[in-house]
Amino acid sequence: MRQVGQFSLHERVTSDTSRGLGTPSVLSLSGTRFLDSEPYGTGQAPVTTRLGVTAGQTRLALAYPAEGLQIELTLAPDGKIVHEVLAAPKHLIIRSFVYPTPTNPDR
Repeated sequence: MRQVGQFSLHERVTSDTSRGLGTPSVLSLSGTRFLDSEPYGTGQAPVTTRLGVTAGQTRLALAYPAEGLQIELTLAPDGKIVHEVLAAPKHLIIRSFVYPTPTNPDR
């Protein structure tokens, strides 16, 4: 992810799931900037579990018990994050990651 240039982060945040998942927002940022703001940006988590692989995508569960955070990440075969669900005290954050399509240098 640190090598990823600009991408679009589609995010919904709520502190009350009885009122829905929150208003969708889209942010444009780099992989480095994103990771610098995330608890797993250091590459470490106190608790990690590989949930499985489906259609080439790997699902991971991360937990940070001291902070009360649980995170489910879905990774593409190239290691890029494609989906994230983060449950924190009084917040639920759902994110989708959209990366630019590589251009064909021969065209």
